[in-house]
Amino acid sequence: PYTDLLLHDMGPELADGITMKQALGNEFRTQPLWGLCEHSPFLHDGRAATVRDAILLHGGEAERARNAYAELNQRDTLMLHRFLESL
Repeated sequence: PYTDLLLHDMGPELADGITMKQALGNEFRTQPLWGLCEHSPFLHDGRAATVRDAILLHGGEAERARNAYAELNQRDTLMLHRFLESL
């Protein structure tokens, strides 16, 4: 399913301050990537219009992945997006 279904600290940019069961206001459960492109807008509150926007808003435990994504060249970014769209 391309997910670990675990709670992760996503940093202050995505924090909504809402505690739900075990999840603090900055923690979110990883959603499956299958069918990703059929579920826009993105993020828990719909604030990201594109996958790129959603990735760039990640922080906390995802900061390294976000930074690696931001450093991809145009070709690699396109290939990654094509892969995500194929799920």
